[in-house]
Amino acid sequence: MYIFGGIFLKRPHLAARKMESNNFWQRLKEHHRDNLKRDVYGYMLWTAFKIVVIYALILTPFILAGKYLIDFKAIFKYITDNLSDALVLVIFMLSESFLGMIPPDLFIIWSGKFNSPFLFLTLFGILSYLGGALSYLIGYGLTKTKRIKAYSERVLNKYISMVRKWGGAFIIISALFPLSPFSMVVIAVSLFKYPFRLYLLFGLSRIVRFVAQGILYLNMLNMDTLTAFLQ
Repeated sequence: MYIFGGIFLKRPHLAARKMESNNFWQRLKEHHRDNLKRDVYGYMLWTAFKIVVIYALILTPFILAGKYLIDFKAIFKYITDNLSDALVLVIFMLSESFLGMIPPDLFIIWSGKFNSPFLFLTLFGILSYLGGALSYLIGYGLTKTKRIKAYSERVLNKYISMVRKWGGAFIIISALFPLSPFSMVVIAVSLFKYPFRLYLLFGLSRIVRFVAQGILYLNMLNMDTLTAFLQ
């Protein structure tokens, strides 16, 4: 504590930190009020509903094929037995950091080879979250060169427009659902100069996606359970 004119003052750096924290939560409240006005939450629910319907349309033939035509367990076992764990993790991290080259669904299914798949699903979610943070830094680096920045903004204009219109809601939707390659969305977020701290907050939903989708996929691979359900 510092004393000035008989008045106790907090340490300047602690006061600054408290003010910064208060400003952060105040901005969140303002975002919330703005979201209510623009019906952002309605957009999120409607988008989530459409994606769930698309998922159902895609997965239903897969389930039926697994029941009557294809032994997915044998295919899954062959793939997991012939890829080293370290290699898969490295490939996943690179993919999640650079343009989302490989669908994360494949890695989610791969976690089923372990006795504790939930642990690896969480690990994949954390790695994807960190990969997104790296993508944000890549986007920040692209802004340093005018020509590269201009080209990147043209390529990612669709995503930048969505970030401009829906903000954090679009980040959450992109993190939870296979709407588009998540790393490309994050690069667009960075090009738009969306606050990094807010991205880190909303990007946590990426971990939720891996755990929830993993539970769904691994239950699907258990064709005995599915057969009982369909009968």
